[in-house]
Amino acid sequence: MMRLYCVIATAMLMPLTAQATVYDVAKPSELNQICSTHSSFDIQRTDTTFFCHGKIVLPAGDSIISSSPENEVILEAHQGIVLEGNNRIGEPNKRISLRSLSVELKVNNEQASSIEDYQNKHTVIYGDLLSAYPTKLHNVLIDGDIELTGSTLHIDGKYNTIIGKILTHSTTDIFNTNVCGTIESKGHQLHLKTNHPFQQHFVVGDIVAHSSLLIDDMAVYGTTESKGASAALNGSFYAKDTAIKYFQTLNFNQGVGSQVCGEIQQTPGSSHPHSLTGKYSQFCGVGQSRCDYSSSICPSTATPPPECSMLPPSNDDLGLTVTPSDDMALMCGDDLPQFTAITTNNDEVVSAPVMAILSDPDLFTLEVVKGKPTSTENQFQSNDNGELVVRVVPNDIDKIALDANYYLTFTMVGDSAKEQTVNFMFTPFMFEAYSNERRTLNEIRVIAGKPENVHTRLLACASTGEPVVASNYNGKPKVVHPLIKPLGGSEGDFSYSAEFKDGLSEHGLITNESGLFEVTLSDQFECKGFSECPDDGAVEVTGKFNVYSRPWTLAICENQNTLPSGTSEQGDKFIAAGEHFSLTVKPVIWQKGGSISDPIDSSAYCDALVTTNFMHDGAPAASVVLSSEQHSPLDTANQTSTLLKSNYALTQGHQSAKNHRFVFNGLYWAEVGSLKVKANLDSTYFGMKVNEGYRHIGRFYPKYFKVQSQDWTYPKNQGFVYMNQPFEKVTYDVVALNANKEDVKNYAHFAPSLQQHFYLGELGGYQDRFVPPAPQKAEWKRIGDASIGQFVIEKASTNATCQNSPCWEKDKTKGHYPDGPFNRGANSKSSKIGLVTTHVVDEVNFFDGGEILTKQPDIRFGRLNFKDVGGNQGMKIKVPLDVEVWQNGRFVTNLDDNSTTANGAYYTSTPIWSNAPVNNAQLSGVAKMSVGRTNDIIASQIDAAREQIQFSLNLDHSGNQLPWLKYDWETSTPEEENPPTIVTFGIHRGNDRIIYRGEPNMLGLN
Repeated sequence: MMRLYCVIATAMLMPLTAQATVYDVAKPSELNQICSTHSSFDIQRTDTTFFCHGKIVLPAGDSIISSSPENEVILEAHQGIVLEGNNRIGEPNKRISLRSLSVELKVNNEQASSIEDYQNKHTVIYGDLLSAYPTKLHNVLIDGDIELTGSTLHIDGKYNTIIGKILTHSTTDIFNTNVCGTIESKGHQLHLKTNHPFQQHFVVGDIVAHSSLLIDDMAVYGTTESKGASAALNGSFYAKDTAIKYFQTLNFNQGVGSQVCGEIQQTPGSSHPHSLTGKYSQFCGVGQSRCDYSSSICPSTATPPPECSMLPPSNDDLGLTVTPSDDMALMCGDDLPQFTAITTNNDEVVSAPVMAILSDPDLFTLEVVKGKPTSTENQFQSNDNGELVVRVVPNDIDKIALDANYYLTFTMVGDSAKEQTVNFMFTPFMFEAYSNERRTLNEIRVIAGKPENVHTRLLACASTGEPVVASNYNGKPKVVHPLIKPLGGSEGDFSYSAEFKDGLSEHGLITNESGLFEVTLSDQFECKGFSECPDDGAVEVTGKFNVYSRPWTLAICENQNTLPSGTSEQGDKFIAAGEHFSLTVKPVIWQKGGSISDPIDSSAYCDALVTTNFMHDGAPAASVVLSSEQHSPLDTANQTSTLLKSNYALTQGHQSAKNHRFVFNGLYWAEVGSLKVKANLDSTYFGMKVNEGYRHIGRFYPKYFKVQSQDWTYPKNQGFVYMNQPFEKVTYDVVALNANKEDVKNYAHFAPSLQQHFYLGELGGYQDRFVPPAPQKAEWKRIGDASIGQFVIEKASTNATCQNSPCWEKDKTKGHYPDGPFNRGANSKSSKIGLVTTHVVDEVNFFDGGEILTKQPDIRFGRLNFKDVGGNQGMKIKVPLDVEVWQNGRFVTNLDDNSTTANGAYYTSTPIWSNAPVNNAQLSGVAKMSVGRTNDIIASQIDAAREQIQFSLNLDHSGNQLPWLKYDWETSTPEEENPPTIVTFGIHRGNDRIIYRGEPNMLGLN
């Protein structure tokens, strides 16, 4: 993304609030408002000093300026000075110094939480500060000296700048402050520290402490001297000669690896032994090539000291890259030296102002190819792509010294430290690379690992003044190819050897590294007959061209886990949706047969060589960006907005690699299926697009399943079910969830073989009592934003039993028969019917009892129970029949049953005593329960006779088809029996009727 960078003028440093007041020292009536006394406001003027007898208090957001003719004035206060915050005192050309003659001098500002927050929470002072009493400064930018003649100085906040000298006579604490000037403390302690700042801080100037000295995490450009008993240092210390002087003890124990460029001297004169301890690295002084105290030169020799600025801190980090570092042009040719400057801010290309200054402006003029000139001399503006391309045009070619180096210096206007100087020359002979169209090539762009044919030629100026190929040249020039960028990177395996015939060469070039290489060819050339040939007829010829090499693609590879490529249709599983995984990305070299522009399936290239220069600090600013698209299921690929996410970031800067790879942790996908994960750069690399690398990763599958709903279909006209009685059907819906317990949409579109099927089973203490068959219907559907599995178990269409239908079986175990009821209020037992699996497809997990059906069925142990009856011989006798359930340790009539129907015609009979023919007695009648009872079963005789018969109502499938209402009436056998009844038909002779022992209905009430 392009951003426009502009330099903020000093006058715009601090936006004033709508209520801000500006006080002018030249207008006493205004200035009186901020000076308080016990009786009145009074400011007296003596030359350029304005005196307040009381206390100066400047409200937050207000400013003080001076319109008087003097360039500097002084404000004095007898009872102290307080600036409440976000204030501005003076201007660069109209300075206002502050003197507090008693009490205190204080600058208050609110705490700033960020660089943006700091903009309205700091104070700017153009002038000196003088105080004899405690001085506290918070978030200040001061262009002036600070002198305390008596009490303490405390500077803190997130960021401070002091451009001037600091002199104190008491305890001095300077935290998070840049100082450009000397610091001297004659007090008890001098403490400088960087502590949770917006940036690292520095001192450009000498530091002198007359007592204790503490420096923590600072850079000092000057001599640091401790004249007191001790000095404890942690940071970087740079000086041309002596970096540190100490009188008694010096230790670096506070820091690890402090750096000292310059000599460490022990000051003579102490009566105590000297002591130097701690960890530090010592180098020769800045600019010194050798010294007695170290064998190493200072690593910062080429880096100038930083500059203090009255600008507040910013997030800007400007960058400037100019290529080529030097260029050559044939004096008789049309091609001219040309340079490209790329401007960046925080590694993003930006349009920015750049100074470009020639070493010999009388001889040359700059012509803008890309970008534009500005109204300021020698200043140009790069374009929106951060490019500024300029061509060097000779004003008079005859005045130019051939083969002499000329210079062009580029400098960022917004940061003068960002500067680069390049060279150019004009020559009558040169090697150059050229294209198939025979145009001059100053640069060749290649892919690391891929061979590239390079055409080169030796050009000379003919006596007629025209450029020609020196066809008399046949040779093999010396070739060198140093790595220019990244500086300090690896040259890798770079292969190029040019052999010329008739002044031309065509040879292959290959490198396995990325970066900018400068290829230089040089050789002796017999130049007789060509323009500008020396008298001896031979000349040293050189030529250069740049090789820009990029990685081929970004390979997506494993980190701590494999990366299978299973899909919603087939293949291996990966991890559950929403769970975290990691992967690595490697910039790799070209592989044979690989496309030079198309996206690359990189899964096979994780062992390819890595272009390590890509990760180097000095490499082009490029970030690796992960993105994704849904690979499967295809049905929803264009509808899915939920894609790859990270708990950290999906973008990494090129310097963040570890062990030559970029590790992306905390990745997750909240959906199921498979992803096409893609790795790209956020920008071009040396102007070249690196092939996208991608990899299919999957299968992501649901982490959890949970029962969403269920429905128990009881037998017709029943709101319950008897043990051993099949349900009509059971339906249950299951929802698929990710690791965050959120719905997933895609699971409904998986291949059926990869969708999880769920059975039902008893998950509590009654596992053997409920073992239904597999669901006849099992189908996953997308309903709204959820994937719902719909399952149905139905009763068998014929001969339904507990073996082929869903039903709760009776427990034949001694001591548990009968039992129940289940799920019928407080005095019942509870079942735990829930989801079970016989085959796990990917992974099955539940949470919070999500596998248990939320609605458990009403299950009762039932039986049919006849009453024994009797009556006169030949009469029709009603036989009472109850349906009973087990409850609270006894059988009670099931008052909820209004549907069980029995046909008396299905019976068996056994005579107990009879004077009648066989099968003389019989049962008949169809009986339907009403509140658990019926009297519609009739016992009758064909011929009236005295007899006692035991009837058993047939409940088997061959009879009434109510086997679940049988009961173990004969406890001597394990089987259940049909309900029995004894019917007695008596003998009637007037009133001398015989009464049988145990005869029911002896009073004749039936």
